[in-house]
Amino acid sequence: MKGFQYLILSLLFMSTVVSAEITSVEALINSSSNQNRLSQEMLKNYILVGMSVRARKAEQDLNAAIVEYEAAETEILKYVNKHASEQSLSYSTPDTVGDAFRKAAEHWDVVKPLYEKEPTKENVENVRVQTELLLKEWMLVTAEINAKTESAYGNLISTAGFVRMLSQRVSSHYALRAWGFNDRYSEPFIESLQLFEQNRDVLESSKLNSDQIKNELNKIQKDFKRFKDLSDMDFNKALLPLIMRSAEKITQSMDKVTSMYQGLSVSP
Repeated sequence: MKGFQYLILSLLFMSTVVSAEITSVEALINSSSNQNRLSQEMLKNYILVGMSVRARKAEQDLNAAIVEYEAAETEILKYVNKHASEQSLSYSTPDTVGDAFRKAAEHWDVVKPLYEKEPTKENVENVRVQTELLLKEWMLVTAEINAKTESAYGNLISTAGFVRMLSQRVSSHYALRAWGFNDRYSEPFIESLQLFEQNRDVLESSKLNSDQIKNELNKIQKDFKRFKDLSDMDFNKALLPLIMRSAEKITQSMDKVTSMYQGLSVSP
């Protein structure tokens, strides 16, 4: 491998990607929580490239996640600045949403260059630590936005977004275990699985669920069982493609659920 110079070139070609304009606080919560998911997707694909597992696809997915992340960051900033200046949606002094967002944006300037370095076992731990800090910062952004709204669907969108993130987080933890870090990430992997199930149960218990959401959550439950059955086997590099595909199906379904909650919030 010639290093990660290809990443920079790819991003230059992809820089014209435009994220959808955010027009509601529910869309803002969805977009903010999706930054959490993207942080874990970047880490997962960085690890896969380093392990030479579906490396070509992982490189492409890593590039796409970075572009999507930065495009969304721009749109979130526009919305937060607009409503802070209008002092609407309770975005008044102190501007906790703006402060939390600025910390996440500043930290991205630290994280992004790390993803341009060679994905090796020596580099991955620093990448993971800094990505973990980025995740915590975006989780705070989402929590601050949700705390300053009166949307009936805010908590559901935030929770669904959290589960969406966890579907990628379990993948990155499994990959780290398979790369020789089992002692360090066995417990975090199990904790992520437990959090996934607990928060999925919260969603299933909501009285605001439509029939479509109920069906999708039921499908996710079945897919998650398959994922657990696979991950309960002796973890190894050979299983990684199956594990990743299974987790990706869950991520896609959770993205649908999150979007459906957002759609219900604007229904007459």
